[in-house]
Amino acid sequence: MAVVPGQITIGDLIQRTGRENGPDIMLKLDDAIQTFIGAGGGVITTTSNITEVLNVIAYLCNTNRNDRVSIDTNSSIDITQSGLHTYNTGLYTTANTGNGASADSLWLSDTAATATTQMINLDSLKAVECLANHIPVGILTRTGGAVAGSDLKGTNDGAHNVLSATVAGDIADEALINFVNCIKQLINIAERTRTIFGPKGWTDLFQKVKGGGSSRSKNAKRTHRHRRRYSSKQY
Repeated sequence: MAVVPGQITIGDLIQRTGRENGPDIMLKLDDAIQTFIGAGGGVITTTSNITEVLNVIAYLCNTNRNDRVSIDTNSSIDITQSGLHTYNTGLYTTANTGNGASADSLWLSDTAATATTQMINLDSLKAVECLANHIPVGILTRTGGAVAGSDLKGTNDGAHNVLSATVAGDIADEALINFVNCIKQLINIAERTRTIFGPKGWTDLFQKVKGGGSSRSKNAKRTHRHRRRYSSKQY
């Protein structure tokens, strides 16, 4: 059979590198791509996990800015018991007040005119405006040491939840800086995930999950152990 121009036919090389389905070539990312920008108060850092990053993206990009619609109650604490957030600080008010879900406190900076306004428009990749001074601490990871007599870490104290940043130009740039850093951290997480799964990356993982016969069970268990080991860091 004639070789098609542009087609790789060296089977052992393709299989050894885990490129049966491509891409044939894996590019490295410039360090500059993964360097965070601005002075956004450290809202997103190299230790931010997937849920924290996606939370900030949702906070910046959601059009329906409503606690009862935007919060996944199945994967959150009981938000009806959490207490409200305060616009000026992003901190909780008095905890456990039983009104956390009723007043849309994540979006307290919104007026009636801006209640559906995105800070970042994903479709146009443009910053629209900056509606708040702080990210609500309830959507960020906890900080500080362990709480006395508990296995929990301290609740976020608001030290790194400042949305505002010193930038030139429109105030919307403040939201854009944090959005860009979210994207950079997603890249970091994807890079770490690919490293965890080995040199064949996602292809290697999918082969282990698909498997066959007794090897399937064995590989499934090995994959499950990986998932338990890294879930607390990545999710």
